[in-house]
Amino acid sequence: MGVSVSSFSHSVQLKLLLLAVVMAGLWYLAAPARLTNEESELWERVRAAQLHLADWGESSGLAAPNGSDPWACGLIGIEWSGITTTLGELGSKRTACNPAWAIQFSRWFREQGLHQGDPIAIYSSSSFPGLLLNALAAAEALELEPLVIVSLGASTWGANRLDAPWPVLAAELRRGGFISKRADYYTMGGDEELGNGMSPEGQALLRKAAADAGVELLAAANLEEMVALKSELLQRGQAQLLVNIGGSHANLGDDPEILKLQPGLNSGDGSGKAGNGVIAYALGQGIPVLHMLNIKTLGGKAGIPYDSEPRQRAPVEVSPWWSLAGVLLFLSVLLTHKRWRLE
Repeated sequence: MGVSVSSFSHSVQLKLLLLAVVMAGLWYLAAPARLTNEESELWERVRAAQLHLADWGESSGLAAPNGSDPWACGLIGIEWSGITTTLGELGSKRTACNPAWAIQFSRWFREQGLHQGDPIAIYSSSSFPGLLLNALAAAEALELEPLVIVSLGASTWGANRLDAPWPVLAAELRRGGFISKRADYYTMGGDEELGNGMSPEGQALLRKAAADAGVELLAAANLEEMVALKSELLQRGQAQLLVNIGGSHANLGDDPEILKLQPGLNSGDGSGKAGNGVIAYALGQGIPVLHMLNIKTLGGKAGIPYDSEPRQRAPVEVSPWWSLAGVLLFLSVLLTHKRWRLE
C-alpha cells in the first residue's frame, strides 16, 4: 500500500483555482464602493480645514499638547480647563476628526432622501468638534438648510481651550472659507445646559465668546425649560432629520431610558424609548435622529477605523453575511478536498 498524489493533483489544482476565483468574487461584491468625485472633494475639503486649523493653532500658540494630535487635525483640545464638563477619551476625539465621517454623513443624508434646500437640525455639544465640522461640511456640500445649536461646554480633549472654544474655531473655519454656516444659537452646556458645574470664570468666558460671535445664547430656568425651548425650535424649523452630536444635557434629557438608544440612525417610527429630552421629542414627532454618541461603536458599524491616521477612502462597512459566505465556502472545500489517496 502506498500514497499517491500525482494521479489527482490536476483536479485539486482546478478546485483550488475555482475557490480562489469565487473568493475573489465575494471580496469584490462585499467591498465598499469607491468614493465618488463629490465625496473625494468633500474629504479633501474637511482635511484641508483641519490642516488649516492646525497651522493656525501653531502660529497662534494654540497647538495641541505634545502627542495628542499626531495627524494635525487641529480640533483636539486639552485635558482640563474651566469650561471642561466631563471626562472624554482622546482616541474618540481623534476618531471623530476622520474626514470619512463627512462621507458617512452625506450618505446618511441621501439615504433619508434629503435634497437641496431641505431643512435639518444639528444639535451638538462642543465635545466632538471633529464630528461637528464633518456634519456641517456634509450638509453644506448637499446644500441642505441646517438649524445649528451648539452647547459650548466640552468634555476632555474637545473644544475646551479657554482661548479657543468652539465659536473661535468656527470663526477661523469661516474665515478660511471651509464652512459658511454660523450657529443659529448657543447654549452654555454643562449641567442643564446652563453652565452649571463650570467655574464663574468659565461661564463668563463662554458668554463673551457667544457675544463676540454674534450668536444668541439660549436662556432657560432649568433643564425642562431648555428641552422645551430646543424642541420648539426644532418644530419651528420643520427639520426632516435631527443630528445629535455628543451628550448635551437637554438633547438627552435626564431619563436613563436614553442610554438604551442605539447610536447611529434611529427612525421616528415610535419604536423604542428615548427618555425625555429633545431626542425623545423628535422621535415622538416622527423625525429620524442620527445619534452620534459612542464613537467606537459607531465607527465599527460604519467601517471607520478607531484612532487611526485619516486616509482618503470610503467607510468600509462589510455585511457579516459576506464573511459567513466566505467561511462556509472555505469549509465546504476543506471537507471535500482529499490531500492524498491510499493505494
